[in-house]
Amino acid sequence: MSISIGSGMALAAIAGSGGNLRNPHSQSAASPLRHVKIGMTRPYTLPFSSIRAADLPLVGGKGANLGEMTHAGFPVPTGFCVATTAFDQFMRSCPQADELYARLDTVSTDLETARQVGQAVRETLLTVPMPDSIAEAIRDAWQMAGVDEAYAVRSSATAEDLPDASFAGQQDTYLNVIGEEALLDAVRRCWVSLFTDRAILYRDQNNFSHRDVQLSVVVQQMVMSEMSGILFTADPLTGHRHTATIDASFGLGEALVSGLVSPDAYRVDKRDMTIIERQIADKQIAIYPKKEGGIKQVELTDTQRTQTVLTNAQIIELAQLGTKVEAHYGSPQDIEWGIVGDQLYLLQARPITSLYPIENLQSQDGSLRVYFSVGNQQMMTSVMSPLGMSGLATVFPIAKSEGELETFIVHPSGGRLFADLTEPMRHPIFGRLVPIVLSQFDALAPEMMSLVTSRPEFQKRSAIRLNWPTLCFMAWMVRQVIGNLLWRDLTDFPKRATVKLNEGTQKHKKLIAEASSAEDKVEAAIKAISSMLDVAIFWIPTLAAGVLGTKMIKKVGDGRADEDALESFDLAHRGNVVTEMNLMIGDVADIARQSPGLTALFADVGMDSTAFLEKARAVEDSGPFLAAWDKMMAQYGSRASSEIDIRAPRWYEEPLPVLQVIATFLQKEAGSHRTQHKALEAKREKGVESLIQTVERLPFGRLLARMLRRMLHVVENGAVLREHHKFALIERLRIAKEAVKEIAQKYVDDGKLEEADDIWFLRWPELLAFTKGDLPDPKGLITKRRAAFVQYEHMTPPALITSDGETPVVKYQVEDAPPGALVGNAVSPGVIEG
Repeated sequence: MSISIGSGMALAAIAGSGGNLRNPHSQSAASPLRHVKIGMTRPYTLPFSSIRAADLPLVGGKGANLGEMTHAGFPVPTGFCVATTAFDQFMRSCPQADELYARLDTVSTDLETARQVGQAVRETLLTVPMPDSIAEAIRDAWQMAGVDEAYAVRSSATAEDLPDASFAGQQDTYLNVIGEEALLDAVRRCWVSLFTDRAILYRDQNNFSHRDVQLSVVVQQMVMSEMSGILFTADPLTGHRHTATIDASFGLGEALVSGLVSPDAYRVDKRDMTIIERQIADKQIAIYPKKEGGIKQVELTDTQRTQTVLTNAQIIELAQLGTKVEAHYGSPQDIEWGIVGDQLYLLQARPITSLYPIENLQSQDGSLRVYFSVGNQQMMTSVMSPLGMSGLATVFPIAKSEGELETFIVHPSGGRLFADLTEPMRHPIFGRLVPIVLSQFDALAPEMMSLVTSRPEFQKRSAIRLNWPTLCFMAWMVRQVIGNLLWRDLTDFPKRATVKLNEGTQKHKKLIAEASSAEDKVEAAIKAISSMLDVAIFWIPTLAAGVLGTKMIKKVGDGRADEDALESFDLAHRGNVVTEMNLMIGDVADIARQSPGLTALFADVGMDSTAFLEKARAVEDSGPFLAAWDKMMAQYGSRASSEIDIRAPRWYEEPLPVLQVIATFLQKEAGSHRTQHKALEAKREKGVESLIQTVERLPFGRLLARMLRRMLHVVENGAVLREHHKFALIERLRIAKEAVKEIAQKYVDDGKLEEADDIWFLRWPELLAFTKGDLPDPKGLITKRRAAFVQYEHMTPPALITSDGETPVVKYQVEDAPPGALVGNAVSPGVIEG
């Protein structure tokens, strides 16, 4: 008799029968391989004692971990694995196997197709008999393990329990399996469960080939768990690497896994093995195995319901054992456990794949450090190329070791850049300013930062020492900002800033073009990027004055002026890079509108921009549009999605997004973009007038109105520059990218690179060394980083993270929010229905 747990976990599987336990920990690492049957040239079954982590292709992730823990001496119940060679032979024995795999390849990510194909595959495989040689091998292994015992039969795929992928729960588990017939049936059903709908879709989404993923089956003696649960050696909610969390319930873990019971929760500081939190749940029910096979649900007594599952000693024992398992594997682990009497058993261990990586973020002095995501500041959380991250690290003009191109203020981790804000936050002055700046990017950042900096382990004197040149620069900056804020005429300053920006770009474009060798071109490209702030300093004091002016206007008007007027004073100012770009795209659309042929062509842009533009050039009266298009690409072609990464396709390389925007404009009335802009200007002027009239009625109204007009002048010519520094950077990235692409193609032709795209997986110092012939094994380095890039693509970086891996958990607090309200930080106006 057996119980199927379709997406069950190991702790649910290692249940117990009512009979006596047959020494589940008796299988030593030195046990002979007596029950192995050889299939082809490799075995069909292997005992845990003969399995190591390197045997994953033969026994899957779950089996490899159980064998590795057995070999390491951890308390693991005895068992054996039906190897992937058996699964392979089973699939070979299916006459329709090739047809089934072909159908699986058609699924993509469509849920309904996955359901239909998955059902057909499963129904077909359930009719395929198990080959006699495999059945004999399983029967022999079972007899060696003990025919009178109950077993948990669990799936173990070769693509599960990996450091960068978690397939846990996607294949079936069968509990309390008793007898030969039930065992063989459970093994076959585990094989078939490799093709559940969920497993099929997960493989498609994570680029695992259906043909390449094999399935082993774990057969493990069940233990009579009086209490069971899950131990995370790092906090899965906050990511804190020094906090172990334990979920525990009475009986078998199936009650916990199935969501039938809320478990007790315990948190332990692993550094000193102190219990820092315990939450005792109302557990109501528990699941226990039945003597004759199967499981039963039992209602707990009132006393048991609110009774702690684990004693303090058991909590500490679990945390200590988990720490040893983590140390053995070298990474945080998700561990399933069960307790019988005084004996603690480990039923499974797998890497915690949900944790954001903290390589390069660990503290070197033992104190707590805090980092903020550079990508979050730019609203860009996608993975970046090594060359892209290195480029941003060269832009910072401070905190560079002698001879180094990159600053040590920013650190790559998980394919994203994080700025180390530890020393500024420890400083008595900067520590007050940093949260104010961060609040511009994330409303919750100041609260998160406050939680981190209040920790005892963060408290340390700041290493920042302001030398005389730094103080002189700061004094100069303050004078410039005050002058711009209070008395300088800033009329047409945005135009002057744009001229300065373009002059700097053209200067470095010429220097790159004049460079003859690959080494010289790379050095010129690095100079173009790293010197960006040399030109940005021209407008930064004016931008800072504009930001201060905006805050002062809001401060004066808050609670006094009409809310709509207060929100409209900074609308539709000319000179903002994004505003001017959007207006230009609308103008290009209106030029296209004048051609009936182009208008018809834009009705279906398609997905091939090159083919579309070729068709556009063939349109008889497309000349004016193409001229306007080329002008727009020359001016704004450096823009892109994820544009701070040099690798990102620029509009001049892949203009499809712009073509799609133009197609949208053509569905509106001609000139609608200009009409909308003028409407915003009119709204701004009306709002400004209303604001001034309101202020004039206040005490000292004339003085306040005069100050307000001055601030509006500063905002109009200063705050509009907030995109200029970013635009200056991506313009420099454009010219640097062309130089790098030229070098990459040459190296592909010379056989130094496999493909041109490889070059983005080097950092700038490495690329420079590569051009000199001083970079050892560049192809090996690139291959490693490409694999990491794919792994990081599916991760979401936290806005703030510590050197302990913690992402502080905070929530928006709105006292008067009605029940069920969506509480958050508004980004733009709109209406949602549903």
